[in-house]
Amino acid sequence: MNSKKYFWVSGSLILIAVCLAFGAEPLQWSDIFAKGSATYRILWELRLPRLLFVILVGGSLAQLGGTYQILFRNPLAEPYILGISSAVVLGVVAGEAFFGVRVLSAGSVSLGFLFAAIATVLLVFISLHSGTKQVERIVLFGMGLNFVLSSVLFLILSFYNQHVGGGSLRWLFGNIPWISRGEVAWVYGLSSPLLGILYILGRPLDAISLGDGVARTLGFSPNKQRTWILILTSLLLSALVTYTGAIGFVGLVAPHVVQLLFRPSTSRTLFAFSFLLGAAFLALSDSLSRVLLPPFELPIGIVTTLIGGPAFLVLLWRRTQ
Repeated sequence: MNSKKYFWVSGSLILIAVCLAFGAEPLQWSDIFAKGSATYRILWELRLPRLLFVILVGGSLAQLGGTYQILFRNPLAEPYILGISSAVVLGVVAGEAFFGVRVLSAGSVSLGFLFAAIATVLLVFISLHSGTKQVERIVLFGMGLNFVLSSVLFLILSFYNQHVGGGSLRWLFGNIPWISRGEVAWVYGLSSPLLGILYILGRPLDAISLGDGVARTLGFSPNKQRTWILILTSLLLSALVTYTGAIGFVGLVAPHVVQLLFRPSTSRTLFAFSFLLGAAFLALSDSLSRVLLPPFELPIGIVTTLIGGPAFLVLLWRRTQ
């Protein structure tokens, strides 16, 4: 590992660790191992599970962004391009508006997964019946589906706003919940195998990035690989969005920053560095969302955009000089 990579990796890990100390409530460091103290409960029962969850969400969104940019050979591709997240959001908001299902409850998560499953089935159907124009048709169908679902969502919010509580409205802008260690373990148990499989599929993705013809000569079926990756990424994104809503910018920016800084030669290298950078970026954004205006907590999607957007533009400008 060269000095630049060592600097960014060590810096990201230190930043993640430091974020554990940030919060609206100051910690008494002499009590961090004193069971029963307020500091012990805040640090080990609240902040640590939340930080672990943030690491998973930020890293997963970054890896998903890198996957889609390679899969569709489109530098503007990001985790929300195919409409899966809009389907999850619509399911959750519809559940609260029509059935009084509370956000983050078991019913809310189930509805989010159900709507995402329907959207995924439609995308897979398009994928299997698109022939040589598979990439273009999947992206165009996903964008169209995104527009339709977003329109239905805003229609519900317009006519049924009296039934939609602050939970959904806040969740729409991206929100990291305070969840228990058991819930964190459940999300890790569901997401980690999917992330691992995506990492293993790095070789087929490398082949696809060179063109479908090259992929076939190397022994990979581009259509079949895209279909399986589409299913895996949809499952992973659904699991995350049901808890956090749509957190923008992480999945678009992190892979681009890795490309600009390191020029990774393989998909697996891109995934590893994107995961770490995405986790550090979201951990920083989450800490700032809690400490900027205490006790009010800013929607994290707003913070990621306000921080990441200018930083990305500056980095891109310097690279073009």
